[in-house]
Amino acid sequence: MSEGNGRPKTYDIAVIGCGLMGSALARAFAGGGLRVAAWNRTPERAEALAGGGITPVMDVDQAVRSSRLVVACTSTYETTLASLEPVSAWNGTALVNIGTSSPDEAEQAARWAGERGAAYLDGSILCYPQQIGTPEGFIVFSGSPAVWAEHERTLTLLGGACRHVADHPRGASVIDATIIGGFYVAALAAYVEAVTYAQSEGVSAKALQMATQSALEALKYTTEEAASSIASGSHATDQATLEVYAEGARTALAAMRAAGHRARLLGAAVENLNAAEAAGFGKLGFYAQTKIAHADAPA
Repeated sequence: MSEGNGRPKTYDIAVIGCGLMGSALARAFAGGGLRVAAWNRTPERAEALAGGGITPVMDVDQAVRSSRLVVACTSTYETTLASLEPVSAWNGTALVNIGTSSPDEAEQAARWAGERGAAYLDGSILCYPQQIGTPEGFIVFSGSPAVWAEHERTLTLLGGACRHVADHPRGASVIDATIIGGFYVAALAAYVEAVTYAQSEGVSAKALQMATQSALEALKYTTEEAASSIASGSHATDQATLEVYAEGARTALAAMRAAGHRARLLGAAVENLNAAEAAGFGKLGFYAQTKIAHADAPA
């Protein structure tokens, strides 16, 4: 592969940022037989990766200009773009920016790359560093389908669950905000809150684990059902209605607070259910709460 000026590329890929995740990315690429340049603002981190197909490069301009593809993974998108600012020419090289960002930051990064002649994909990591390069490795990518098609084989070295999810740059960060922020973190925090109450009432960890498994199995089905119901806008049900869930949630909230627990997350859920009931959706299914979820929805 050659640069626009005819000089051959030394590396298949440059990894910008060599923290825990960046190091995992570099090793996965090298494990797939690629020649990897590693750059980090603190050179010692890149140097620690030397060998096995990974070469530390001290100059970020050299790392980018000598690579076919650039994958950046630093603490923030601001630090990524600041780190790449000294690059003198991209010559059509693609930039894949992986990390936690807002959808607006993803769009800003895409514009930044476009202004410099770089093709762009955005990515969000939905797994742990130790899962990178395994069948469980899960990174979602968004942006130009043509850029994804060109680099899919390389990027799927990062994990068996890696996917292109949207043609616009915002898509990956929207999924990150939805699944990690809006769902996983909130659900895990609610579980901590609930288990703290149960154990204060003398319920054993073993009993809770058994009951939790049943709930998780049900959750897998209900989340699939919820996504379909919200997409279709159809919320009729022949199962428990929203008002039934609301009554049960209010009873649980009263019990937890009577025992001296704040139960903030359950309190927020009850607030949503109460608002949906007040808006006239009590006879519909649980997912009818979507009708009051937007900031512009009637209070």
